[in-house]
Amino acid sequence: MNSFFINKLKPSELRTIAYFTGIICIILGVFQLIPIIFAIIYHDNTHYINSFLISSALTLTLGFIIHHFYKKETITDLSLKGALIFVFTIWGVTALISALPYYFSGTLGFLDSLFQSMSGITTTGFSLITDPTIPYSMAFWQVFTQWYGGLGMILLIVAVIPSSTSLKRLYFAEGRTEQMTPNIRHTSMIFIKLYLFLSAIGVILYILVGLPLFEAFCYSATAIATGGFSVFPESVNYFQDFSIQLVTIILMILGSTNFILIYRVLTRNFKSYYKDSETKTMWFVIILATALITISLLSNNIYGSDIILSMRHALFQAVSIMSSTGFSSTDINMWPPFCYQIMIILMICGGGICSTSSGIKLYNIYLLFKAFWWEGQSMFLPKNSVIVKRIYHDKKYIDITNNDIRSVLIYVMVYIMIFILGATIILIYTHNIELAYTISASSLGNTGLGPAYVGITAPTVVKIVMIIEFWVGRTGMWPILLLIVYEINKLGEISEKNT
Repeated sequence: MNSFFINKLKPSELRTIAYFTGIICIILGVFQLIPIIFAIIYHDNTHYINSFLISSALTLTLGFIIHHFYKKETITDLSLKGALIFVFTIWGVTALISALPYYFSGTLGFLDSLFQSMSGITTTGFSLITDPTIPYSMAFWQVFTQWYGGLGMILLIVAVIPSSTSLKRLYFAEGRTEQMTPNIRHTSMIFIKLYLFLSAIGVILYILVGLPLFEAFCYSATAIATGGFSVFPESVNYFQDFSIQLVTIILMILGSTNFILIYRVLTRNFKSYYKDSETKTMWFVIILATALITISLLSNNIYGSDIILSMRHALFQAVSIMSSTGFSSTDINMWPPFCYQIMIILMICGGGICSTSSGIKLYNIYLLFKAFWWEGQSMFLPKNSVIVKRIYHDKKYIDITNNDIRSVLIYVMVYIMIFILGATIILIYTHNIELAYTISASSLGNTGLGPAYVGITAPTVVKIVMIIEFWVGRTGMWPILLLIVYEINKLGEISEKNT
């Protein structure tokens, strides 16, 4: 095999990647001006306004410089390899740019700013900001990073580039494996409109149950993005209120549901939702996890004999963790180890494909178990028997091939390997296996719900490992697998030259 085609991108593809990067920089530079509005309204200190102005000026300058050198006329179609590389790198670039306001305001140091921004754009929710007097502009910024991170970086550039092979490959490279219409750009615009619609519904619901407008906007944004950042550290107590719990559960389920299925429901195709394999898997996981956690809480007398309270907290946390949101309605640190085990499994499972959730994804989980069932059947049936491998998804039956199953198995295997590797490195510093595996699962699953160990004083290496896991968990396993193949192939080339 000619390794040139494995390792190298065409110069035209590099120019296209640079052009798209310039667009993202310009968009983010404009975004960094929005918190200034809240800084003025709520009378934040001037140096916070200056931090956003400086960040925006630097980002816009970089964007326009790149845009000046790489014109729209010079772009070409990206290969799938190029699309995967761009998707992986643009999330890193976005994290660096989104970290600037934290750094220039003096809120956090450089590494901690990068940690906070990567946690935000990947909708993870681990926060190093614990100051209860955090200004409104900074509170809005950390929430806003989760909102546009939940939407996805590729959808941010869809409005300025025409439908093309590149757009289609970028769309799939960011983990969206399905589309609502044959036209990718049209599908992307539906995604954006649906995202805005659900966010607006969330604001209205929160206002109706008593939240102030600012908090309603922020919690709606983080719930739909399945992010989990709290507006202010003390405001997590909101989730002890039943009505707010209920609204949050609804929004987290919507955020973790395949947006294509939500679109089908809004277009009155209800059958597509309730018959879908992914939908059935989601509700089965929620009900089973809620039941198991409730039983464990009651048997360990965590909330006494109050079945309703135990079930409320169990349901809230099951949905919060499966959706990779990370909101908490109670102190889970006092929960028994069995509950932690259930939560780690939920972190790994994640939500639906084409949703804002991370993890392995429910569709893949369902397909994996169906593959086990089909393989088990083949052992007991005559050799000439034909097993129909078919599942119902998005208003049609889909025939599953061995290649489909193999792709899922590879994806799951890479995910588990990264999870174990991250936990092993973290274990060196924590000296607690339960703690290490919880942090790794929560980081890779972009859940952001974990022990108090995760804070400003955490070791540098642990923070770096978590940042990488945030990144990989959000972009999916295929870009990192491409990187691994690239590095192995590169080492092979060096070895051949030396011999």
